[in-house]
Amino acid sequence: MFAGCLPESKNPLSTPQISTIDARIEGVYAQQKEKSDESPAYWHFHYRGAKPGADNRARSTPWIEILGVSHEKDSGLDNGHYRALATHLGGHDYLSFVDLGPDGARKSAGNFSFARYEVNWRGNLRIWIVDKNAIAAAIKSGQLRGTVKVGKWNTSVLVTDTTARLAAYFAAAEPAKLFSGKPMVFRRVER
Repeated sequence: MFAGCLPESKNPLSTPQISTIDARIEGVYAQQKEKSDESPAYWHFHYRGAKPGADNRARSTPWIEILGVSHEKDSGLDNGHYRALATHLGGHDYLSFVDLGPDGARKSAGNFSFARYEVNWRGNLRIWIVDKNAIAAAIKSGQLRGTVKVGKWNTSVLVTDTTARLAAYFAAAEPAKLFSGKPMVFRRVER
């Protein structure tokens, strides 16, 4: 759903210790269909809880659990499960997300991918996925460290740079170039 042939990174844009807890993103959303015959999809964004502290108050971790469920007409339910960290850089909001397996455990590679998001006054969400070609160009030009492997059918892009250098690059970059595709649009159903 989110992930596919995306560029990947060994590191997120922020560590859990300095990630943003953005309460605006938490909730349940219906994904806007691109075509009228598309199956409906619903997304849950939830901050993972933590054990109460000494004061016995409920706590949240900076990790956002994301579960997407689509109602496929011909094949039944399909789902995607992700864990993400939110980061505010250069006036924009970003997610560093990891694709999880069906059991909620990190997949073997466990690398991060990136998205930019906006929440409007109604609580609706727009998400842009990072452009593979833009990240590949940044690696080729030396702005980011990583590898670009061009295969017969696919190009794989892996960023190996540090979290600090990634954050500096994203903070200075023009979001319209890094996230050039159409956004996915999500209408808030419930908070």
